[in-house]
Amino acid sequence: MTCPSCRQELPSTARFCSSCGTPCAGPAAAPAPAPVAPPAEDERKPVTVLFCDLVGSTALSGVLDPETLRAVTLRYFEAMSAQIVARGGTPEKFIGDAVMAVFGVPVVREDDARRALAAALGMRRALHALNEELYASLGIRLTTRVGVNTGQVVAGSDATARQALVSGEVVNIAARLEQNAGPGEILIGPQTLLAAGPTVTAEPTGPLQLKGKRDSVEAYQLLALGADDPELLRRFDAPFVGRTAEQDALERSLDETVREGRPGLLRVTGEAGIGKTRLVREWLTRRSGAGAFAYGAGRCRTYGDHGTLAPLADAVRALLPHAQAPGDEATDDAMALLTGGLLRDGTPNAPFEDMCAALTVVLKRTARDRPVVLVFDDWHAAAPLLARTVDRLTGDAGPARVLVICAGRPEEAQGTRAADQRRGHLQLTGLPREEAARLAAGLARLDGRPAPADDRLLARAEGNPLYLEQLLVDDGTATASTSEGELPPTLQALLGARIGALARAERGVVDLAAVIGREFAAAELVRLELSVRTAEQPGAVTGYGNGTIATGQGNEAVVTGQAPGDRRRVDEALAALTLRRLVEPAPSGAGEPSAYRFSSGLVHEVAYASLSKRAKAERHAWAAELPSVLRTGDGAVGGHLERAYRYRTELGLLDDRARLLRDRAAAALGRAGAQAAARSDLHWAHGLLERAVELRPEAAGALLGLGEVRVALGRVEQGAELLRHVRDLDHAPVEAAHARLALAVLDPAARPGPAATARAVLPVFEAAGDAVGRARAHLRLAQQLQQSGRHEEAERDHARALEHAVAAGAEPERAGALGAIGISLWRGPVPVPDAVERCRALLAAHGSGRPTVRVTLNCPLAVLYGLQDRAGDAYACLAEAERLAGKLGFAEAKVFLPVFRATVEALLGRGAEALALLGRADAAARRMGAAGMRTAVALDAARLELDAGHRNRAAGWLASIGDASELSRADAVDLEGLRARLAARTRPDEALHHADRAVRASLLTDSPLVQAAAELDRAHTLAALDRTSAAEAAARSAGAHFAGKGHLPGTRRVAAFLAAHTGPAAMATTSTTREGS
Repeated sequence: MTCPSCRQELPSTARFCSSCGTPCAGPAAAPAPAPVAPPAEDERKPVTVLFCDLVGSTALSGVLDPETLRAVTLRYFEAMSAQIVARGGTPEKFIGDAVMAVFGVPVVREDDARRALAAALGMRRALHALNEELYASLGIRLTTRVGVNTGQVVAGSDATARQALVSGEVVNIAARLEQNAGPGEILIGPQTLLAAGPTVTAEPTGPLQLKGKRDSVEAYQLLALGADDPELLRRFDAPFVGRTAEQDALERSLDETVREGRPGLLRVTGEAGIGKTRLVREWLTRRSGAGAFAYGAGRCRTYGDHGTLAPLADAVRALLPHAQAPGDEATDDAMALLTGGLLRDGTPNAPFEDMCAALTVVLKRTARDRPVVLVFDDWHAAAPLLARTVDRLTGDAGPARVLVICAGRPEEAQGTRAADQRRGHLQLTGLPREEAARLAAGLARLDGRPAPADDRLLARAEGNPLYLEQLLVDDGTATASTSEGELPPTLQALLGARIGALARAERGVVDLAAVIGREFAAAELVRLELSVRTAEQPGAVTGYGNGTIATGQGNEAVVTGQAPGDRRRVDEALAALTLRRLVEPAPSGAGEPSAYRFSSGLVHEVAYASLSKRAKAERHAWAAELPSVLRTGDGAVGGHLERAYRYRTELGLLDDRARLLRDRAAAALGRAGAQAAARSDLHWAHGLLERAVELRPEAAGALLGLGEVRVALGRVEQGAELLRHVRDLDHAPVEAAHARLALAVLDPAARPGPAATARAVLPVFEAAGDAVGRARAHLRLAQQLQQSGRHEEAERDHARALEHAVAAGAEPERAGALGAIGISLWRGPVPVPDAVERCRALLAAHGSGRPTVRVTLNCPLAVLYGLQDRAGDAYACLAEAERLAGKLGFAEAKVFLPVFRATVEALLGRGAEALALLGRADAAARRMGAAGMRTAVALDAARLELDAGHRNRAAGWLASIGDASELSRADAVDLEGLRARLAARTRPDEALHHADRAVRASLLTDSPLVQAAAELDRAHTLAALDRTSAAEAAARSAGAHFAGKGHLPGTRRVAAFLAAHTGPAAMATTSTTREGS
């Protein structure tokens, strides 16, 4: 059996632990009834593996008699094993003359790497002592070589197994390191060096090409192992940050102890690395330096050559210069008693009561002049006898004016029980984000890395200074850490040790919770446990569907009922885990009355990483059926099913169950991706759909969605390739119709064009009841009418597109329809004041909680405000649209947002700013291959350049426009008018021809803006030809169109033209016309 306190192996008849003195259950004790524990299963854990082999053993066999050689070999094995066991290692196997040992099996300890290195050095010293005897008696000397490596292995979790049978690459590398070591050398791997801490002295040997490894391995020759004091292992060189309130709490505890004239006890607890030792040491250094008190400190250790009360002895020895007083007989007697045992080697040499009385006398004498503080670090490792002694010293009969500070982790269960109710407790939590950022910056400066830590690294560390230190060391920079990065071995061992030390029931709950996620509910742990337990019964075959388990006899049992004993067992385990600060109640609003979460994301990471792939596969499959997962949606369900499938395939289990998991996962992820795309969450949609397609490459719906999302994200060619593949699928006519329409929109110049394609596929969508498809088709039909300048006719298809988009709950289609309506309100015949009100009403009705809608409606609304000279309102709309578009990730926003802002800037008279924006838009459109967008940009830029008198630049923009026959009617009118103005000086007949064509074409539209632009271009052309009267008439016609629309900048441009080319009389006529309108 093992000691319940220190886990030392004991004889079955032991009543007390020979190491720490803890009472153990005797053979006559009746075993407490307990539920049948599930069978032990393999687990993944961080360990350190040590190989030690004799050098030249073959030569020995030719010198020694076989019996003598066997005796020598057994003595060698015994000496080496003793060093391994003394430091908590497990000699796993003996292979010929080699010893293989594992540190971390059956129990992971945070300092396994240091223990292994200490064992390796101890083995070398033990061999030296053995060689002295062997040389004296047989004239021989033995030589060894050692290899040590650290990393993740798979190991059996049954502590009673005689051999743990660890496996993995870590074992192979350790063996290869040993084979490459020279006689007497100890070679260690890079992860061992990192895990053992900065006090290791080692020399790099250079990269080694190890047998069986493609890549070389960095190796180091171990020279020495320094002390394990926290000040040496941790970054105490960094500036101390924060903890003002905690230092005040220490100060208050000391003040109360002195003021009340009694002994004091303060328990400082917190998870590993939270800063308990640093806090207390900073306080001691600051206060004791002024002579305010005397203090002594000791550290509790779980292994090593030291007495049970060694920490107390260390603390008292530090006080001895203050304890002596001439003629104090009582103190002399007490010191004589303590010096004979406790102060000599940390072991008691007197009855417990006498020892405590002597300690009280000495401490009273020391505290007579000034208060005394005793500090015990790592109190969670304190032996029961030490805890009992401290409890006595801080009781009512203890020495006054003595404060005892016990700093440890929350897993401490023994000691100070009686004092818990009457003494202080200081619980440390993580540093606030601002202070953590300051600490990270300080560490970066010390390491010559000026960059501050980014938010992801700070979030992952969650305010724990040690986590932050190690993540920075592991990352190598202060900014590039990611949530997906593998944890450094120090943190794997640290957190793995806390999890590995749990009792079976608590560990079982942690394992189940790790699969559910960071947050979980007690009821769901019971449900998941029942599912797994039932599936493990002989003859059970899991179906992974609708929460059923089909037995070999054809019966079906739905996993529902939770026996009271099951729930009670889980609640008790969660209560114990809460005390150990591994889990905590979830914040309010988590949705469950008994919701919990892991105390940190790193604890969850390590707990999950410790599960075997088989366990993950089974439990993820069942977790997909949990109510909370189902409520979260298809993304969560698909994630669990996907992991279940992938772990099964990694184990080579490509059976019907794996295929069922794959199909269900792909379907769920595809639905989740479609839902995300419908909410315009493009990046999330892309990830979900990509995973769905990876699972089921032939799934038409997921392929279609992925192609559409890639196009929206600007990955046009990749998206088009997928769309072409879907278009050619015979078994998916609806998806093929969507792909045809999407490809037509991507290349509107190709025949038959978007509108004709929409008319062709609309019956397919109607027959299938596909609301999204109908919305898209009607939107393309409406856009054809818009491009023809027939905005009123387009209104019917706009309304139908919006109706179907709303019915489908598709935000992109709703936003597309509303954006098109907004464009018609701007470009069409509706007067600006009415258009503004309608646009604002649409935004109020459809914009709440729909960022894409707000982007597409704010853009035309900004232009409408610009037509009214409302610059502040226009800029506010653009700012909101740009802020939301930045979050959504639509690639085309990099084109249309600068175009809309350029339009507003031009309306407000800021032509230079507008041209700069159009240049940006053109560059973005060129990168995207969006030829249609580049045409619109070129026309706007050419007009601005021409208005500014830059004829050559305007001509350059127009030259970039391709085939004019493919232009929309509005663009064609613009092109004709601009060509007329450019040709007026040198080719008058051609100029008049272009101007007349522009005006005639504009009359086929219902857009006052198109008609006004054509008339004003004609007026500029006529004026250049000195036909003043005709130019005046054309300008007045343009002014009438602008005035009828309510286009204030346009009416000002007409007035400026008339003032420049005609005279005051014409200006007066124009002013009267505008006022009448």
